[in-house]
Amino acid sequence: MLHQSARNTVSRIRTLLPGLFFMGCLQACSPTRPPAAVLFYNGTIITMASASPKAEAVYIQDGIIQAVGTEKDLRKLAAPDSIAVNLEGQTLLPGFIASHTHPELSAWLHSFVDLSGFKHSRPAAVWDTLHDAVHQARPGEWIFCKGFDPILVPSLQSPTIQELDKIAPQNPVIILAQSLHSAWGNTLAFEAAGITATTPDPGSGSYYEKDQQGQLTGFIAETEAMKPFTRAGLPHLDIKQNMVAVMQDYARSGFSSIVTAGVFGDDNKPLMMLRWLSAVDPGITLQIAGALGILPPRPALPRNFVYLKADTPMEIPSAPERDDPGFQIIGIKLWYDGSPYTGSMYLSEPYLDSSLMQAGLNLPPGSRGAPVLPRSKFRLLAEKYHQQGFQLAVHSQGDESSREVLSELNAILRSHPRPDHRHRIEHCLLFPPDLLQNARRNGFTLSYHINHLYYYGDALRADIIGAKRSQTMLPLASTHAAGVVFTLHADQPMYPEDPLSLMATAVNRRTRSGNESGREQAIPVQAALRALTLDAAWQIGMEKQLGSIEPGKYADFVILDRDPGTIQATDLRSLKVMATWTGGRQTWSRTALQAQGRSD
Repeated sequence: MLHQSARNTVSRIRTLLPGLFFMGCLQACSPTRPPAAVLFYNGTIITMASASPKAEAVYIQDGIIQAVGTEKDLRKLAAPDSIAVNLEGQTLLPGFIASHTHPELSAWLHSFVDLSGFKHSRPAAVWDTLHDAVHQARPGEWIFCKGFDPILVPSLQSPTIQELDKIAPQNPVIILAQSLHSAWGNTLAFEAAGITATTPDPGSGSYYEKDQQGQLTGFIAETEAMKPFTRAGLPHLDIKQNMVAVMQDYARSGFSSIVTAGVFGDDNKPLMMLRWLSAVDPGITLQIAGALGILPPRPALPRNFVYLKADTPMEIPSAPERDDPGFQIIGIKLWYDGSPYTGSMYLSEPYLDSSLMQAGLNLPPGSRGAPVLPRSKFRLLAEKYHQQGFQLAVHSQGDESSREVLSELNAILRSHPRPDHRHRIEHCLLFPPDLLQNARRNGFTLSYHINHLYYYGDALRADIIGAKRSQTMLPLASTHAAGVVFTLHADQPMYPEDPLSLMATAVNRRTRSGNESGREQAIPVQAALRALTLDAAWQIGMEKQLGSIEPGKYADFVILDRDPGTIQATDLRSLKVMATWTGGRQTWSRTALQAQGRSD
């Protein structure tokens, strides 16, 4: 028989066991801690630091860069138990930063039927793929498709609601355009979303197209009009594992950080997933959910800097949240116009009157596009979040759009001066060069959707905006010369998230077919690298922690097979990402680099 003191001890242990088990679960679902110390050597090290642009070796401890210099000096500094990573002649750079991307949209689209021009070259192949998906689906099952693109797939015609009804009489079908700014649906999809011919359009530039008899055509314009279909169909998808896969894909592409430019969804679940996967400390609630298996395990993944949509249904914090090094809410995303591939980009001069624009996109002749929200509403929203200390990221593709956006932002700054705000203009397809001095003087920064040129440059010239405007679009060299900080982005899932492709397009100014476009706006390799590293870090207010290889900064690296500065510009697209590190943890590796204990 136990004495009372012993019984009390057993009782306390039994009380503590669930907690101890729970804490063990929390540890199990946390990312692996970085090695205590790592020495990188025997390769080309491009630091992006102006004082010492190259080095022989880098030494890190606990995820922080401790020293950059010669291999001899750093071997003397390295701890006895440090790991030595032999670069074997490869090139180490600061980790790339995806300055405008959409991981949650990418996760939703991860399992969609792919109708894109990246996969299909003929209209018949597109429709065959849709027919196959319908044949394999159960009656009543939603069929989501992505990538519909009459530009990359010549002669592809937009479907009518009657044609989609014939293809899928028993399944709701939604087909997203590659631009993500429009969609097409069949009758069952409209019924499931609660949309009829008498449903009011949700806002300026966003609508449900109707024919001359007032009946739905199946065409859905802009994101506001697509929301009812999202609410009706996407709950049938489980995106948790997709989200992990997408974040791992960023690491595979060489990104140590991403910038989520607007979180989509009707609740806070996507934001919670993004926080869970990237935050160093995701909070006790998410840790409990992870321990209970509600959330997936979280491997080492890129950092995430988030802009919330101004119209998000979730609660927006009263000020930016910058405490966690892996996950931060830093700004607010606003849209002022749409896409050149739906005719919703807002222009000072009309689109071309071409068969693509009229027959392919059903655009009326003489159209210039239009803002997607009233100018007065944009002013109120921008002013509100500017005063709260958020960084603004404003979607603006067309020249007239950017003129009006900068006019309103300038007025806000005059009324509410705020130094070092770093408000951003996103995409900037036709950013007017005469506004660049205004942008520099007032502290605006630009993020260029550069692969518009690579994937759609030929169509932009021939069918959308014409030769003159296509020669001056995406004015990188002018922006560089004006001293305006800019970045390059892919806007995934719009285009594949590939930093080497972005760099190659910025340097070579060639379309996918090999045609040159606006050669005078090409930039040097070093400027393109800055746009993907140090300038991208500055743009999100993290230049003291990220973007270059310097002591005191986070150990975020990408390893390439060759030095981008020493190969032919035409070979940039053939570079390979060999490994990616975030905070001293390897998030992806193509092959195992030689690593061993310290040897003096």
